[in-house]
Amino acid sequence: MNDYGVGMKRRSRNKNLRLQRADQAISHLEKIVVDSSLGIDIRNSASIDLFRTCMRHNRSIPESVKAWICRGCMGILIPGETARIRIRDGLRVTTCLACFRQKRLPLNSED
Repeated sequence: MNDYGVGMKRRSRNKNLRLQRADQAISHLEKIVVDSSLGIDIRNSASIDLFRTCMRHNRSIPESVKAWICRGCMGILIPGETARIRIRDGLRVTTCLACFRQKRLPLNSED
């Protein structure tokens, strides 16, 4: 028996634990990003950690905070403080004031 097969068994056993811990960290960081009572610096650090954790463990960014995080600088987008929001041609254009990256999302139209 070669050593490679044994290593694969151990890695797969630890993978479930690693992904479980990653999911716990993601949910904890999500709560920090949404909490408006904390300072901007703490929330910004949490958004960077959340983005990197999701990318490292091949997880998607939770929908509840996806609109709050800039994909360019990974900073938090707070309207009026770190982001500018404009409405143009049926789109909500959010501009990060740190890196000036724009996020365009369609407005919900009710017919």
